This record gives sequence, C-alpha cells and structure tokens, in this order.
Amino acid sequence: MNKITELPVVYKNEGMQIVGMLHKPNSNKKLPSAVFFHGCTTTKIEAHWIFVKLARALAEIGIMVLRFDFRYSGDSEGNFENMTLSGEISDALKSIDFLISECDADPSRVGVLGLSMGGAIGAIVAGYLGDRIKSCILMNPVGMPLEDLSAIASSDNVNISSFPIEWNSLLFGRNFFDDLKNIKPLEKIKKATCPVLVINGSNDQSVSPVRSKEYVKAVNRNGGTAELFIVEG
Repeated sequence: MNKITELPVVYKNEGMQIVGMLHKPNSNKKLPSAVFFHGCTTTKIEAHWIFVKLARALAEIGIMVLRFDFRYSGDSEGNFENMTLSGEISDALKSIDFLISECDADPSRVGVLGLSMGGAIGAIVAGYLGDRIKSCILMNPVGMPLEDLSAIASSDNVNISSFPIEWNSLLFGRNFFDDLKNIKPLEKIKKATCPVLVINGSNDQSVSPVRSKEYVKAVNRNGGTAELFIVEG
C-alpha cells in the first residue's frame, strides 16, 4: 500500500476557481501540514520541480502539503494580466482554511513556505494569522515588492512605464504595480509568532540576500525567532 495519496483539489475563492495538488500521508489522524506559495510568473510546480520534490519529501515523513496555483496562474482560473498580489494573499488565506476544513489538517500544526514573491506572501500570512501559523519558511523572499520587482525589470531591460507590460512571455497590467505600493511584507512579518527560517543563495541574481537579512532582523527585533541560512552559489 502506498504511504502517500496525491490528488488534485479544486476550490473557490472570491468566485475564482483555484486548482491545487494535495500530498497526503495515509493516516486516520489529523495531520501536521504545510501550504506552499509559488513565485510570480511560476506555478505550483516551481523551477526544477522543487515544490513537487519537497512536497513528496515532507509527505514521506508524515506532513501533508497543499501546493496550488494562485488565481490567474497555472491551472487556476483567469488571465494573468489581471493578477494582483492582494488577490494572491487572499488565495493564500483561503487555501489554509481549505486545508483545515476539507483535508483533515490539524489546525494547531500548520506551516507555510513561500518562494520569491511567494515568500513575501508567506511573510504577510504569518504576520496576519499570528499564532495560527506554527512555522514559516521563506526562500529567497521578495522584501519590498515594488522596489524589488522594478529592479529586476530594469535588469531585464523591461520598461514598466506603459501597460500592459510583456515580461517573461506574460502580460502584466497596471493594477499589479499599483497594488504593490500597499504591500509591505517586511512590516507584516514583525507580527509573526512562529519560528521563521529564511533561505537565500549567496549569489542570487533576482532577490538579493540583503532582503533575507532584513527579514531576520525584522522578526528578531520584535521578539520573534528567525534564522538565516545562506546557500553558497
């Protein structure tokens, strides 16, 4: 008998269909769980299938994982041009509720993991939900979304003064950049009560390790516990 069941899941948030993949250890008990938040322009698989591999590894040791596509991304409903980070934050919160209410997750043992822009979302969720989140992992997290995305766009020779913008073969609307002005994950993470692990590559060309250090300082200076792990390369 397989130790793990992997099955697609579909649920709604704010009228939009969200599509995910659940990795569930076979057990009759309420399970510890984690929800994964992918980065901007990617999907629930992530580069090099890292989300798939990590979800399966965690499920093998008894942790249920939900990885899903934000609205307007991957298999979920909508056109990417309409995407905003505020909408993705709402999807993240709904996904945690779905995992608890529909998938037998133990509500006292829920963690989040986010990569790149998904890291910013993970930080916001951990701060917003407080002691409902028991662990938070941020992988090369965006810390100042508007500033960081503008810098990346500039390095890619992408002009963000006229819309829609074509970037990485996707169209970005004006609402996306307007919305970023109000998104402040480095402030929100200060309210996190769970341990926070921040991971970054030493030579990351997209998101500087400087942002990861700022996350650790933001948590530790406000009475929390955060640790930085730098991967060489």
